[in-house]
Amino acid sequence: MPRQASSPETTPPAERLAYSVDEAAALTGLSRDLLYDEMRRGHLAYLKIGRRRIITRQHLEQFLAITPKPQASPGSELKAANRVP
Repeated sequence: MPRQASSPETTPPAERLAYSVDEAAALTGLSRDLLYDEMRRGHLAYLKIGRRRIITRQHLEQFLAITPKPQASPGSELKAANRVP
């Protein structure tokens, strides 16, 4: 029996490509009102499809700045502070 694509209702929220505002709020732990305010201010990008606002995973990552950043090695701040110009 061929495997069918899972519907959005059965896909775990963290694996989806896009979310409703309510789903994005639940996923991030932020309030709906805060997300709407940030969209209105232009800080959180979204797609408008008909009357719906859809927030993609990429939009959320950019908004929350959760893109992985290189970790500094332990003690690197101390070495930089002790550097003589």
